Amino acid sequence: MIKKNEITRQKLFDGDEQECLKEIFEIENQKIKLIDFYNSPLRDLKKEIDDESFETIIRENKFNVKNTFIEKFVSEEGLEVHYLKKDDVIYLFSYGEFQPGRYMLFLEGIYQ
Repeated sequence: MIKKNEITRQKLFDGDEQECLKEIFEIENQKIKLIDFYNSPLRDLKKEIDDESFETIIRENKFNVKNTFIEKFVSEEGLEVHYLKKDDVIYLFSYGEFQPGRYMLFLEGIYQ
């Protein structure tokens, strides 16, 4: 069964996309860059964990699904949700263009 770490949602970045690509974020003693999870949309996590755990993640974080051509999960700001799996820990991030030229990155949650 999946368990959420007690962390609060945090804004990690707000600004120009090129600057975000250079940033290294330290989260629970892990060094993480945008390119580590950028090509891992949340829908791909379904293939790696059981359905009940996946539904728990969606429900607890209040993610919405947009069923366009490709299923996409978004945060409350409408930013696409991505994940990074390291060892037995799943990090959830939302990232995208919030306003023209303004990109935002949030740490949405951490699960074990």
